[in-house]
Amino acid sequence: MTERPLHGCCCAGAMAIDWPLEMLFGTVRRLLKREDETMGQTIKTSAKDIVKAAMAAVPAISVEEALPLVTSGIHVFVDLRDGTEQATTGVIPGAVASSRGMMEFHIDPESPAHKPEFNQDKTYVFYCASGGRSAMAAQVAMDMGLSPVVNLTGGIGAWTKAGGPLDQG
Repeated sequence: MTERPLHGCCCAGAMAIDWPLEMLFGTVRRLLKREDETMGQTIKTSAKDIVKAAMAAVPAISVEEALPLVTSGIHVFVDLRDGTEQATTGVIPGAVASSRGMMEFHIDPESPAHKPEFNQDKTYVFYCASGGRSAMAAQVAMDMGLSPVVNLTGGIGAWTKAGGPLDQG
């Protein structure tokens, strides 16, 4: 450590007295810098709370109930995961890929990104990795007017654990 006096005095005693002060000031500067790096916003609702509210608002379906619906012809499975997740894990056979970031545009018939799969008189079964994103997406889809919509409890993780069929994404 280089000793730098905090004042103009150059005597040896000043150096011995000033180094603890410099250490103290250095610590204060580091603490202030850390404080500056923290978020400048006050988050009032956590992501966990939003997911919990969505799960309470959206009807749920268990994997056991959903398994026979894949081939029913009156259900549309909607995969809300991103393409990387779909490619890694696979997708439920026949599922519509609609990442969480694009779903609203896929549902909206006025959008150039509209997917006609969302314009059917069928029940929509939303799923993601574990059920949180799909619950939030299902709530938004219901707010947009898509109906009926259900959320797959446990998502693709529960589906895979139950031995549900998958197509490679």
